[in-house]
Amino acid sequence: METAQNTEDKSLDQTLNIGDTIRLADGLEKKIRIGTIGLLHKVRGLLPAEERWKFSFVVGRPKAQIDALKKDGEGIEKREVDFPAVEASYREFFEEVLEGGLSDEEYFRVDPKGIEELDALPDRFL
Repeated sequence: METAQNTEDKSLDQTLNIGDTIRLADGLEKKIRIGTIGLLHKVRGLLPAEERWKFSFVVGRPKAQIDALKKDGEGIEKREVDFPAVEASYREFFEEVLEGGLSDEEYFRVDPKGIEELDALPDRFL
């Protein structure tokens, strides 16, 4: 049952462009910003959809040579992926879409269930 306080809280959240709350670790929850057109324009440039690696895959990986399908779809080629730069793009994305962003301390506290939440977060915006 929705109380007057809950209704006021939701109204205030919408006024401040704040959406759902996600749990990232014990005692660490963050509210997701509502996907306004301005925010969508900003974050879609951070994580290009055509070559998006899952956050959980890139965390802590060094630059690496990978086998990749050629752009024309004909065969495989070796290509270097700068995973630290990809992780930095995710961090910038999280700064934009999570109310208050993620401090370094918070970022390094995120547990496996929180990583799953962060993996799913781009789908809300991209």
